[in-house]
Amino acid sequence: MNRERRGYPYEFKIESVKRYLENGRRAKYTADELGIPESTLREWRDKYMTEIKKETSPVPVKQGKKEFESILQEKEKRIQQLEEEVQILKKSIGIFTKDSRQK
Repeated sequence: MNRERRGYPYEFKIESVKRYLENGRRAKYTADELGIPESTLREWRDKYMTEIKKETSPVPVKQGKKEFESILQEKEKRIQQLEEEVQILKKSIGIFTKDSRQK
C-alpha cells in the first residue's frame, strides 16, 4: 500500500502558509481549501517560522547600540529642522493673512 508522495512548488508552500497565518482560522480549514493534508501545512508552517527567525536574528548589541544612537541623533536633528520650518510657515501665514485683511 504505497502512497505516492506529491511534491509541491516552494511558492505554493509559502503562499499556503501565509494564507493560513493571515486567515486566523484553523489549519484544517485552510488545508481542506488547498487540498493538502493538515499535517503537511503544519510542517510547512514550522519550517517557515524557523526561516523567519533565522532572517531576523538580532545584531550584536554593541554594534546595534552605536547604530541606533547615530540614527536617533539624525532623527532628532531632522525633527528640530521640521519644527523650525513649521514655525516659519506659521509666521508666514500670519503675515500674509494680515496683508490680505488690510487691503
